[in-house]
Amino acid sequence: MTPPPQPQAEIDDNAPARTASIAVGLIVADDGRLLLQHRDDKPGIFDPGRWGCFGGHVDAGERPQEAFLREMHEELGWRPAHFELFTTRTVLSGGWRLSSHVFAAHLDVPLDRLTLGEGQAMALFAPDALPSELIPDLAPLISDFTSSDAYKRVKRRWDIITATAILVDADGCFLLQHRDDKPNIDNPGMWGSFGGRIEPYETPDEGFLRELQEELSWQPRSFELHASAPYHPDDRRQLIYIYAAPVEVPLSSLTLGEGQNFGFFAPDDLPTPASGWSGNTQPDYRDLLARFARSEMYADIRARAGHALRGPTAAV
Repeated sequence: MTPPPQPQAEIDDNAPARTASIAVGLIVADDGRLLLQHRDDKPGIFDPGRWGCFGGHVDAGERPQEAFLREMHEELGWRPAHFELFTTRTVLSGGWRLSSHVFAAHLDVPLDRLTLGEGQAMALFAPDALPSELIPDLAPLISDFTSSDAYKRVKRRWDIITATAILVDADGCFLLQHRDDKPNIDNPGMWGSFGGRIEPYETPDEGFLRELQEELSWQPRSFELHASAPYHPDDRRQLIYIYAAPVEVPLSSLTLGEGQNFGFFAPDDLPTPASGWSGNTQPDYRDLLARFARSEMYADIRARAGHALRGPTAAV
């Protein structure tokens, strides 16, 4: 495919319906520097001779995250195990409407382990010492990125990355899982969240949805990242992505694929033996739900669950 001309900052809603998508990476080393590519200096490519991000076009039938991993392998001989979508921006580019999917990724190998497959050179740059010949509009994008939580997440090397769910129904109740009472799992016998480990080369969003499918045979129609935080149950460095989602279906339509039991509980009536339930609510998760119940996101998620139950024409 012939690449569209250089993107411009403004979007014309009356532009011709020619569209294209690209997937590029903001790749961060352990010391916080970003990996950039010195592009080839030849006509027919985006921004020849400038410094920019690694990446390329999304092929037909390809998801942006798949294109990103493919492009990294083609251009660097490497794929990031930990990456996430940072932003998607749409720009008008000489008659094309170009969707740019920008991923944040951790560089988990030394620079000399990479093989340059495209461009004149590659190098690591501190965010406050970028090369002068940057692709237009890349500097403000990097500024936005380095001030974000996404930069903090992918800057570090993690031993374990997990996704945790906060699931809310139309009554404002939380869906909790009664964990198996096995000594080789975290928090055995307690009530806690649905979720689990994010696999290498899987985005946190993908991991979150996969875990819900495995544990409940269900996936929400909408969800949001509520927060992320390091977790230290042992010596391992663990990062948790915390997602919130409305439960738009009755409990009877869910199938428990993991754990002893599950159920909906009001924020002020989470399970304890004193309230007649076997097992306590895991303390960290109890604290998280208490904070979430006071947030604007809680009210929004609850409203979305109610809209979905009232009919297919309701806004979600």
